[in-house]
Amino acid sequence: MFDLRDKTVFVAGGAGYLCVPSCLGLAQHGANLIVADINIQAVERQVADLRKAVPESKVEGVVLDIADESSIQNAIHYAVDKLGKLDVLINATYFSIGDLVEELSPADLDRALHTNITGSFLLAREASVQIKDGGNIIFFSSMYGEIAPDPRNYPAHVKPNPIEYGISKAAIEQMIRYLAVYWAPRNIRVNGIAPGAFPHPQQQLEDPTWMEMLASRAPLGRIGRQDEIAGAVLYLASNEASFVTGHILNVDGGWTIW
Repeated sequence: MFDLRDKTVFVAGGAGYLCVPSCLGLAQHGANLIVADINIQAVERQVADLRKAVPESKVEGVVLDIADESSIQNAIHYAVDKLGKLDVLINATYFSIGDLVEELSPADLDRALHTNITGSFLLAREASVQIKDGGNIIFFSSMYGEIAPDPRNYPAHVKPNPIEYGISKAAIEQMIRYLAVYWAPRNIRVNGIAPGAFPHPQQQLEDPTWMEMLASRAPLGRIGRQDEIAGAVLYLASNEASFVTGHILNVDGGWTIW
């Protein structure tokens, strides 16, 4: 199960919190990896950790600014030059301003939407040139691409999840469906993962009362663990999901079902 030997996987946002266990799982199941992120120090740490944990896997790192088309092109070309091919693209990047609706400037909204939507489109399109028959693309969405944040879920000192984030993730989910149809004749699958509440450990330490409230909103009665995204990534990246396309897999403890 989940045999990824001889597959080359490009992970955009691969040094981010939710992707660290996924990258480890991909390498443990035989994949060769390109870890791409805007933070070069985080990329270098992630590459070093993966090489140490799974020495038999080929792991390379590259800087990627998804808001910059030339950076996207350079990163994809680097991946193919280093590892010879590209089988799977995972896009776990995101950018948000964090302002309230009344505060958000038109320029900042445009910048966020360009980064999250246009950048994701350009990355997928550039990768699709290299991905061959049977390859696949996995976008990270969010439960907030499907539902609106409830202000009652946020304590007074925390702003609700920002509007540009939800708009971007909703657009990503439609992009998944569109591209799944568009690239189906080439046998390229396109799917998504929509995480629920996965607060960073620092948030968990600083605000346990808020964490308890978030946990109470999910039918399973808890927040997500960092490693619980990895199984969804491995499944969608593998041949076990060879007849799955245009699907958004919710990993949210049931949050979006009520």
